[in-house]
Amino acid sequence: MAHKSTRTMMALFVAVLVVAAAASLPAATAYGCYDDCYERCANGKDDPVCTKMCNQACGPADQGAAAGAGGAPKA
Repeated sequence: MAHKSTRTMMALFVAVLVVAAAASLPAATAYGCYDDCYERCANGKDDPVCTKMCNQACGPADQGAAAGAGGAPKA
């Protein structure tokens, strides 16, 4: 019986590690996050509020990629 309990605990430990690792990766920094966020928020206008919000949501790394590709304006 102890063997089954150890196996269950090990499986639970691995599952927790996988969830923790996935949570630590910022999914919002996927390529194109800033462009998509800004387009949806600003609706074709130059809006500094949207710039700030999208910087917080997507992170500065994605904003740099978007600006380099001629995307939304930088703050």
